[in-house]
Amino acid sequence: MQKISVIFLLLVLVSCSPSRIVKPLAKGEQAIGANLGGPLINFGGLPIPIPYTSAFYAKGMSSKTTAFGSLHLTAFAFGVFQTDIGLCTNVFYSPKFKLGMSANPAINFAIDKWEWKAKIWPQLDVNMYKNIGSKSFLYFGVSNWFEPSNTRAHGEGQNKNWFMNPQLGFQYAPNKWTYGIESKWVAPGVSNQPNVPDYMGPHHQGAIGVYFQIMRRF
Repeated sequence: MQKISVIFLLLVLVSCSPSRIVKPLAKGEQAIGANLGGPLINFGGLPIPIPYTSAFYAKGMSSKTTAFGSLHLTAFAFGVFQTDIGLCTNVFYSPKFKLGMSANPAINFAIDKWEWKAKIWPQLDVNMYKNIGSKSFLYFGVSNWFEPSNTRAHGEGQNKNWFMNPQLGFQYAPNKWTYGIESKWVAPGVSNQPNVPDYMGPHHQGAIGVYFQIMRRF
């Protein structure tokens, strides 16, 4: 049962985190942060997000590029080491319209402690963001997940290798703290039935995810 739980987590966790960094940090600036949340499920008639947690570290390599790395704490508690490592790069920014675009190329890696089976998923998040005043911004974009393998956990055929997950978020950044919320449609176009969790997705496709983030810059 323990290994079944691990397989389940590996299958579901692949899209269960928000964009780590939407706007690059200043050059030399560092940050630590944590995320809580996941796909919504029907639990006793109430919609609740699966409480996946992760922690991350980021550092501004230049005024336009920030590097980051993470540890998925929920997966780690179940015996799976999972991380995503990548960059946030500012593609453009218009001071006149206070509108910008960023891209987050990343590599996700996971390995379990029993059979030492490892998986790698490339990822590319692209976000448009709009500054609201000097302390907050809205953003929307798409998180693109790529599945290199042609087989699933039990040797079944993998007929979908590209998952486009639309997302919408808001961040508030007073002083050195940042607080954020993001909603993501995880795996649209993939049926969520039958499944043990009762995922909540439009027309039984994928699941709507809700994520909360807190970050401290220094």
